[in-house]
Amino acid sequence: MSSLAILIDFGSTFTKVTAVDLSKAEVIGRSQAPSTVLTDVREGLLQGVADLHRRHGVFASAPKDLKVLDGNVVLASSSAAGGLRIVVVGNVPGLTVEAASQAALGAGAKIVGSSAFKLTDGKIKEVETLRPDMILLTGGVDGGDAETIQHNARVLSHSSLAVPIVVGGNRAVVDEVVGVLKRGDKEVRVVDNVMPKAGKLAVESAREAIRELFMERITHAKGLDALKGIVPVVLPTPMAVIQGVRLGADGTADEKGWGDMLVVDVGGATTDVHSIGYGHPAGENVIAQGLAEPYAKRTVEGDLGIRFNAATIVARVGLDKLTEDLAHDFPTFAVEREKLGAYIEQIGQETSTVPQEPWHVAADAVLARTAVDLAIDRHVGRRERIVAREGEAWVHYGKDMRDTHTLIGTGGVFVHNAHAAYILTQRPNHDDRVQALRPRDAKKFLDASYQLYAVGLLSESRPDVALRLFQRYVTRVG
Repeated sequence: MSSLAILIDFGSTFTKVTAVDLSKAEVIGRSQAPSTVLTDVREGLLQGVADLHRRHGVFASAPKDLKVLDGNVVLASSSAAGGLRIVVVGNVPGLTVEAASQAALGAGAKIVGSSAFKLTDGKIKEVETLRPDMILLTGGVDGGDAETIQHNARVLSHSSLAVPIVVGGNRAVVDEVVGVLKRGDKEVRVVDNVMPKAGKLAVESAREAIRELFMERITHAKGLDALKGIVPVVLPTPMAVIQGVRLGADGTADEKGWGDMLVVDVGGATTDVHSIGYGHPAGENVIAQGLAEPYAKRTVEGDLGIRFNAATIVARVGLDKLTEDLAHDFPTFAVEREKLGAYIEQIGQETSTVPQEPWHVAADAVLARTAVDLAIDRHVGRRERIVAREGEAWVHYGKDMRDTHTLIGTGGVFVHNAHAAYILTQRPNHDDRVQALRPRDAKKFLDASYQLYAVGLLSESRPDVALRLFQRYVTRVG
């Protein structure tokens, strides 16, 4: 059996290839080539594999075709062509829709739309224009409200949507819901109710179904079925990443992991945050509110990116604040407000722009740090101080991550920006009444060579090797 693993990530822009010596748990080399998912995905892959061999001599001879991969362990992830697009349909925004969203995001999906309560004709037309890859239909605790999910099933059955519908709602009426959808010639998968009891999440069954559908059908829609016989496993990239993060936190049967952690992935269009840990409210005089949080949680901030959404970051905090931060944190690279504004406008319009001057690198770091700060605040829970008859108390919502001691940065800016450690530096909370439950004293680490997807791809079949890769290539900074 070959000790060589070729681990591939098909992105919308680049196809990345990592070669790993499984016997040594060591990365032999890495390469990337422009993705060709809109024509033939194999072309970009072959270019990446050929470049990998040219620079690192991985194979016995120079690759002429993809047969060079035969006999090796080959696994892949993909976020190409926009990733896995899901619309969530549920009962109540703060309950079943939120539960369904946690299931979809944890499976590596991109939620492009959501709907609460009963679908209307206008809403279903809106859903159709979103061009989702699948629908996650939820609603009602087991034995609870049945009318809403039944109504929504009827509306979906008459729609023009020709995508799989995953049903994870009230088990008391699931057979009727499935029958309605099938009479409308819809492809249906049934999973456990994502919220079987009020306040209780059960999302693993839905996550697994979404993953299976990605491998069975979405790979075809994204042009990845051309890899059949070459790459046996293609996961959504965010799912591969969160599997790698979870392995790093939990460890294996033979070796302990690092414990609870928070991982931030800053991109051009979005900033993703992954957390591992139960995050139960800590401290005295605590009142917990809202849904229980999943142990492995992912959020996607679609308005926080340092290229496509650079202007949105300006809108969130103001150009004056960004100019002030640049001058305070990088006094050598301070520029006037108008000059910084012109640069941010340029990178937002020409999203492939790379920094040309040292102050551009610093400006990117300030933008990225702001995105990280906002994204973490949204991901973690919060607590609010109240005064009751019995005295002062804290009301907690969401995950309490204050005692999380590991903070990891991943994504292109952490690979290429000279100020990567600065990007992970968190600002203090000055509000005594409302506080974000973010890590108080976390050690900072970088996935500086973009290995978390590779760790995740190997985590199921070779967890011991994957954990050693995590420990070797996720490195301490600051």
